[in-house]
Amino acid sequence: MMFISVEKLHLACYLSLAVVLLSLPLLTDCGRVRLVGGKRCSGRVEVFYMYSWGTVCDDHWEMSNAEVLCRELNCGAALEVKKGAFFGRGSNRIWLDDVQCSGSESSIFNCQHSSLGNHDCHHGEDVGVICSADSVQLVNGSNRCSGRVELYHNNQWRRVCDSGWGKEEADLACRLAGCGSSVDQSEVLDFGEAHGLSGVKANCSGNEQSLFECSLQEFQNFSCVDATVVCSNAKPIRLVGGNNRCSGRVEMYDMGEWGTVCDDGWGFEDATVACRQMNCGNALSAKSGAFFGSGGGRILIDDINCIGNETSLSDCRHRGFGIHDCRHSEDAGVICTESIRLNGGTDRCSGRLEVYRGGRWGKVCNNNWHQHEEKMLCYELSCGAPIKTHDTPIYRENSGQRSYLSNCSVNVNSIANCTFTENPQRCEGVSLSCKGTPFRIVNGTDRCSGRVEVVHNGEWGTVTDEWWDILDADVLCREMDCGMALAAKSGAFFGEGQGRIWLNRINCLGNESSIVNCEHSSFGSSGYGHNRDAGVVCSASIRLVNGTDRCSGRVEVYHDDQWLPALNFNWGMNEATVVCRETNCGNAAQFSGSSSQFEELRGYKVSCSGTESSLTQCTLTEYARTSSDHMNDASVVCSGIVKLAGGPNRCVGRVELYDKGQWGAVCGDSWDMFDAAVVCRQLNCGMAHKISTMPKYGHGTGPVWADQIDCRGQESILSLCPRSSFTNNTCNINSVAGVTCTEGLTVRLVNGNNRCAGRVEVFSGGVWGTVCDTDWTRTKAKVVCELLECGRSAKVPEGAEFLQGTGPVMEATDSCFTNVASLEQCSVRGFRNSTCGHEKDAGVVCAGDPTLRLVNGTDRCSGRVEVLYNGLWGTVCDDGWDIKDVDVVCRAKNCGTAHRAKSSAFFGEGQGPIWLDDVDCFGNESSLSHCGRILFGRSNCGHSEDAGVVCSASIRLVNGTDRCSGRVEVYHDDQWLPALNFNWGMNEATVVCREMNCGDAAQFSGSSSQVEELRGYKVSCTGTESSLTQCTLTEYVRTSSDHMNDASVVCSGTLKLSGGPNRCVGRVELFENGRWGTTCGDSLNMNNAAVLCRHLNCGMLHKITPTPLYGTGTGQVWTEDYVCNGWELTMSQCAVRPSRARTCNMNSVAGVVCKDGLTVRLVNGNDQCSGRVEVRNGEVWGTVCDTDWTMNKAQVVCELLDCGRAFSVPGGAHFHQGTGPVMEATDSCFTNTTSLDKCSANGFRTSTCGHEKDAGVICAAPIRLVNGASECSGRVEIFHKGQWGTVCDDDWGTPDAMVVCRQLGCGPAISVHSSSRFGSGSGPIWLDDVMCGGEEPVVTHCRHNGFGKNNCGHDEDAGVTCVGRLHKPRITLSPASEVNWGDRVEITCTIATAQSGGTFVLGKSQDSFQLERNAENGAATFHLPKVDFSQAGSYFCEYKKQMHNQVVNFPQGDVVKLSVTVKLEKPSISLTMPHAKIINSPDKKSVNKGERLSISCSIDSIYPGGYFYLKRSNISTTEAKPAFGHGSFYVASFEFPSVDHEHQGEYSCVYSVNLSSKAFTSVPSKTIQVTVVGGVSSSAVSGVLIAIVVLILLLVIGYVVWRKRRSTDTTVRFTSRFGGAIEQHMGYNDKDHNTQNNEQHGVSQELDDKNPNFDSESVEKIPEDLTGKLCYDHEPLVFS
Repeated sequence: MMFISVEKLHLACYLSLAVVLLSLPLLTDCGRVRLVGGKRCSGRVEVFYMYSWGTVCDDHWEMSNAEVLCRELNCGAALEVKKGAFFGRGSNRIWLDDVQCSGSESSIFNCQHSSLGNHDCHHGEDVGVICSADSVQLVNGSNRCSGRVELYHNNQWRRVCDSGWGKEEADLACRLAGCGSSVDQSEVLDFGEAHGLSGVKANCSGNEQSLFECSLQEFQNFSCVDATVVCSNAKPIRLVGGNNRCSGRVEMYDMGEWGTVCDDGWGFEDATVACRQMNCGNALSAKSGAFFGSGGGRILIDDINCIGNETSLSDCRHRGFGIHDCRHSEDAGVICTESIRLNGGTDRCSGRLEVYRGGRWGKVCNNNWHQHEEKMLCYELSCGAPIKTHDTPIYRENSGQRSYLSNCSVNVNSIANCTFTENPQRCEGVSLSCKGTPFRIVNGTDRCSGRVEVVHNGEWGTVTDEWWDILDADVLCREMDCGMALAAKSGAFFGEGQGRIWLNRINCLGNESSIVNCEHSSFGSSGYGHNRDAGVVCSASIRLVNGTDRCSGRVEVYHDDQWLPALNFNWGMNEATVVCRETNCGNAAQFSGSSSQFEELRGYKVSCSGTESSLTQCTLTEYARTSSDHMNDASVVCSGIVKLAGGPNRCVGRVELYDKGQWGAVCGDSWDMFDAAVVCRQLNCGMAHKISTMPKYGHGTGPVWADQIDCRGQESILSLCPRSSFTNNTCNINSVAGVTCTEGLTVRLVNGNNRCAGRVEVFSGGVWGTVCDTDWTRTKAKVVCELLECGRSAKVPEGAEFLQGTGPVMEATDSCFTNVASLEQCSVRGFRNSTCGHEKDAGVVCAGDPTLRLVNGTDRCSGRVEVLYNGLWGTVCDDGWDIKDVDVVCRAKNCGTAHRAKSSAFFGEGQGPIWLDDVDCFGNESSLSHCGRILFGRSNCGHSEDAGVVCSASIRLVNGTDRCSGRVEVYHDDQWLPALNFNWGMNEATVVCREMNCGDAAQFSGSSSQVEELRGYKVSCTGTESSLTQCTLTEYVRTSSDHMNDASVVCSGTLKLSGGPNRCVGRVELFENGRWGTTCGDSLNMNNAAVLCRHLNCGMLHKITPTPLYGTGTGQVWTEDYVCNGWELTMSQCAVRPSRARTCNMNSVAGVVCKDGLTVRLVNGNDQCSGRVEVRNGEVWGTVCDTDWTMNKAQVVCELLDCGRAFSVPGGAHFHQGTGPVMEATDSCFTNTTSLDKCSANGFRTSTCGHEKDAGVICAAPIRLVNGASECSGRVEIFHKGQWGTVCDDDWGTPDAMVVCRQLGCGPAISVHSSSRFGSGSGPIWLDDVMCGGEEPVVTHCRHNGFGKNNCGHDEDAGVTCVGRLHKPRITLSPASEVNWGDRVEITCTIATAQSGGTFVLGKSQDSFQLERNAENGAATFHLPKVDFSQAGSYFCEYKKQMHNQVVNFPQGDVVKLSVTVKLEKPSISLTMPHAKIINSPDKKSVNKGERLSISCSIDSIYPGGYFYLKRSNISTTEAKPAFGHGSFYVASFEFPSVDHEHQGEYSCVYSVNLSSKAFTSVPSKTIQVTVVGGVSSSAVSGVLIAIVVLILLLVIGYVVWRKRRSTDTTVRFTSRFGGAIEQHMGYNDKDHNTQNNEQHGVSQELDDKNPNFDSESVEKIPEDLTGKLCYDHEPLVFS
């Protein structure tokens, strides 16, 4: 019990004031404003209320309102009020109207206004403002943060003049533009002139918040030069280390410092942008390799890629600021024209001519502009020759631009050296278009001869002579307007150039308009020196047009800078001879007038003696034709530069070339079939048959050209072949090149199956005819075979066996067919005609290919392979040599089946030339010469690589499905005869398979084929023989009545997999030398294993095992190394080389798992590690039901397939529905890979699922980063098929690196690395051409070529550098996760990271709630001063940090739930009577009838604003009174002025409070039993006692409040608590209460607003905490 003094009577006054203040909505705590439709500080005014933005009406809106608003938004001073929806009409609600501010308020909401949402306006009255922060704009800059300064003043924009403009003014302008601070300009940039704007001068101290606070004064326009500024946020550039303002190292300003640009990707387009940004002229050169010296500081940009039309380098694509893999030795630079440029054109070589004078660009008038200046300017800009004036468009000029008159003397070589004077008059500017060719010809004897040079990135360099030929020269001569090419020069003929070697391997067709349109290697990729510089000699003054080749056509002459035709006026042999001589085209063959319609009336009449070296030495008379003239253009056809002389016809003879006006023979020292093939093709003489290097056809009379001709064989003319001088520039006197083309032969074979068989035809009198077989003999046929170099004759079929020919039939006289010479003589003199008809046409079959032999072998069918060519025996290189090539050799040598393809000079090294290399046979050819594209004499081998063969000399298998099956034939007495199926059994078949080295006998039987040979051998073997010839062979001749077929056999083959669960899994065993043995695991690789699986018809390779997983076997361990490329069909096609060690680790046994041997497979996925799961059930594939499909079971599948970990387990036929049975995913089968294999063998349990429930899996291969500074940087490696392998850097980029870093949990990628930056890896290169979108979960899900498919080496291994391991932030709640409504809660986020700084974000699940706070020491605490139910929920922490110029978001932290409850204490009940003291909670009390009674309810509670309910047990209604009090003590009194018997009963108190629209009630107090008895005390005494008690209570409460306010001097902040009636649902029902809460003393109860027993009429409504609701309806507040 508490007694309170009288001085506390202030309480009533304070409470009344509080009620009034709490009724005001204090929006300044919650509201927000913004400006829309303009800039940051100008626009339509909008406010945020009730979850939405709305506008403000312009009624009563004055300048004072605008001042408050601009100040509130930190936008400086108000400049102007805009009414009538000046910035456009808003939408949604109009929240404010009739706003009236005094101007001193801190917020617009503190001003007087109508209640929110109450207005009489429409959106046409939306108000707007313009604040001073938007009073400054930067114009014509490369971005919004640079340019000419303009100021909004007196309702108009004005130009700011540079008079007095300094650092303070520039800093203020940048700050007002939101662009940081100003950057000192090393060169004042030209941002144009502000025409039509008046000027103003500003003088600032530097402390102003607006330019209007500076001293402003009017400035005369004629003397105003615009002030300019470049702000730090504009990322300006500068050029450092050059010799003028427009050259130097490129540096960029960012984050307060200057940094450089890396030259990776730096090119001419980037240089063009840099020159434009620096207000310089055209780009001349893009420099790399720190050309202007190495810079310092940061390297800001790498891999820049500009289009060329950007306004600044920061607008171009690049990796990101600060992200690079460069050093300062790679700093980029640029050289621009300083004082001249072409502007506004379609390319860099066209546009309006402008000069830089007095800090401004101006146009050049065309008044004094001449052709000389045009040529000089085009050349100076590396743009070729100018285009004719009438073909040049007029480029648009800038209005108001200054103009200049030029004055260039004839001896200046640069436009910069001309004199330019300002022109006060109007004039038309110079528009110029140059041809734009990047080539020039230097160091020659005239303008059209010399070394070829090309400009790239502004730098001149040379062209190498590799592949440089007359077609390339033709294109260049045409491009340079130099007529036709006379010679393509090599070997730095015109001297060695300097600088870079830009172009290599140019390959023109000859009809291109420019060399750049021809195929060529990339710029700068040559590996040659300047001793290989290419040159050209063009005709300069003559050209042949529209001919059939380059040595024919209409004649045109170059004179006085123009081409005009030669006219057909007295045009004859003399003139044609001079033309052919000058164009280096041989002799004149034809001369005439052109029949084409002439377009040019003017031309030249030409008169020559025939001895001139050039047509310009003849008499030339210009003549203008009239329309009545019939004088056509002159034309000529020349013989060309090559011919065959001294032979029997034009297609046989010594080779002669025309050069320097004369014919000469070609030296035969380097002459080969490739050169001959081109000559025959050029002369239209068919193919080359043979060559001669001796003077068989004479020496000729002219010189012998000592040039070494080196044709590839595919050229169309000899001029295209490279030519170079011999080392000593001399030629053997007896060495003369000669050629016999096929069209020059006197005999040919027609309709045979190869070139050495067919109908015999001879050439006589220009006509081909056949030969009569009447006198046709083997001896005469031998002459034909010899002439055709087809060996000896084998057969001489008669009677038109090769079909009947046409033309005359000749006799086979002895005189003509004695030898080759007599045959050729008869072809010239003529054969004797025969009386035979074509039904007797003779034929010949020459003896195969006599140009092949086997040397140094053990028998006739083994040895080193040698071929005869040009009379010389040479070897064959083993590059690509395989069993298919051996098949051809064995067949050509009549040696049966191929056994081995031997390499590495197995049969010893040969001598002489190596004729063949890279032989590629299908296996069915009759000769090696028929295999692929044979190029004799072209190899890159030595004799240590000579190829050999081993054929079966005495046995072969015919017509089988492979080389180890078929009908058996035996070679005996120089003939092949079949083995007969007489007692043919396993013993005989075993010997055959052993001899054929084909493994075990699998089947043996008789052949069902038709018997063609009656003779054969009966064979009887014991089975132990090594050869069938060691068995008993009995020759037998079958009769027509015999039913004895040929014997056949099927062998197992030489390879098998043993010890595995099926034939496609196991250790590799090889049959060699008649026995099986295992293969050493040291020699096994992925290529070999892939071929093995294909060889066994087991599908693709899955993996290899070099350990004895499938046992060690019992036979020998073979140590030979198979060398497979991976694409071979069988292992026999792979090269076999003995192992260097010839020993094998006892634990190294080769094992292979082929895909057809797996028990599970993935179908229809994006790669081999994703798809629908299918299992092998016996020999049938079926799908798996997804009902019991789990991640653990999927992991077993991924593990078995060597696909890493299971990433996801999609069901529902995600990868489409399969076919076949559906299996259950039982635990017993999917425990591990062993159990899965067992179930495959024993059978899976069949499921009742349909295919719509087919299970799938997506596996992801593990990855790691190797050799980096941490686990989050290094070379990227992937674990696949049991091996770690690398990733190739082809197409490797930032999106790929982002995926890798995310997969490793290492945050974003900082940089991407290529070219083995972290060292070269080992093992397979698993991925190539990776192309990620950036959002993929793992890198193997990105697009790529497929595992193991690449064209890379380990010097291209890719790498990444990631930010680092990103940990999740942790979250803790204090004091607990469950708190009372109104408690103070602290939420702390912490993170374990080495990264300092950063920002924590506190978020809430399924809510827009978000708070941010900077991290301090890895932690941040968020304060909720007074929680309510809206703040209950699930919270989480996020962490982000600015690193490497990007915001790195760490993983979201775990979620923790915050629960908010209301706990109400049990109230107290007391009874007071006027004649007694206060009684605290008696259990029973007797009261006299008529006495005055007061029952008081009290409670200690932190929840104010509640109501007490007084409940009497014998009635169903309750009485409610508001609680009265302060702090944590609240009381209410229920008065009974005159107690009657009806007031008897048990009384109890209940406290109820409404919090955030929810009602809560306490448990009932203890009860007091009131009994009414008959008598009463004096009413006066009772009244006095009651009054005293009430007075004391008021005094006590008032005193407490008054003392507290007086002693603490506290400012009370009201939280907008609105008054109002208590809602009806706040009633209390005793029945419900007792049912729910009798056992929960001290715990509040939320009232059910749908309780049917609730008496709504007996309870007043309780006010809500409306301020809380209002604030929480707005965007979240930041608590501190």
